[in-house]
Amino acid sequence: MSTFIKTPNVKILIDAGLSLGPRFGILPHPKEYETRSILRTQLKESARKSDIVTVSHYHNDHYTPSFQDTVFIGNSKEDFEQIYQDKYVLLKDFREKINYNQRRRGWIFQKSLKQIAQRIEIADSKAFNFGDTRVKFSSPVSHGESNSVLGWVLMMSIIVDENKIIHASDIQGPSSIQALNWILSEKPDLLILGGPPTYLEYYYKKKNLQILIIENLKRLISTIPIIVLDHHPLRAKDWKEWLEPLKKYAKNLNHKIVTAAEFSNQKNMALEAKREALYNEFPPNEEFMNWVKLSKEKRKLIPPPLS
Repeated sequence: MSTFIKTPNVKILIDAGLSLGPRFGILPHPKEYETRSILRTQLKESARKSDIVTVSHYHNDHYTPSFQDTVFIGNSKEDFEQIYQDKYVLLKDFREKINYNQRRRGWIFQKSLKQIAQRIEIADSKAFNFGDTRVKFSSPVSHGESNSVLGWVLMMSIIVDENKIIHASDIQGPSSIQALNWILSEKPDLLILGGPPTYLEYYYKKKNLQILIIENLKRLISTIPIIVLDHHPLRAKDWKEWLEPLKKYAKNLNHKIVTAAEFSNQKNMALEAKREALYNEFPPNEEFMNWVKLSKEKRKLIPPPLS
């Protein structure tokens, strides 16, 4: 969900993080690790150009922590410094409206930030002006359903003159009426939306939740000209089939709902959804498979060998 936005007044990098994840009981394929390396380089380049870096919440794919993780995040202390050094950082409160794991991560993160950032400020429910650009944050909303155990996240809108973009990270749908109502009240021209985790049976297979999410999405589609929907839905093998009816619904209204790749005129990759197929079609070499067999502790210290 990391997004770089340039206005006439300021350059903003939103959710400066990325991470692979565990799926299908197997570690990421070498093609996923190769892509992670490319994206990590792009992320640092976007950070170099940015004045402001924001953090919507403290899941490891939405910020770059100062500790090292070679297995999923693919980061180092040097990456952390390159992204946040001398930046104005607007972040989710790490003390209020936050669950235990994110409170711990957020506290460690801000402690490290104090040593290198130009300025740090809690962003919850606040607005900031940078020349003619206004950056406005929501109050914390659920990471998914109301009162989700996954905690809370911040949405944000960026306004220049009559133009408005909303970035709504990890609201999973939206799954909550609070998140939906805030977006509708802001009336954006473009919405960048973290969609529902349709790949999680325990979550999305609840019939009432499925109906609610589709109804919420249709309300957004009917009022917002362009929606970029990405992140969780593209982890499902059938993401295209799930998204197609919503695309048709949008087209009938002369609106659009697209993936981030489609919005950028790039090819959809969805490597995580293809992980099992990748292992079958492109079997990793012996060196990589030996790395996979290492203990968790050893893998954390040794980067995956890529040819």
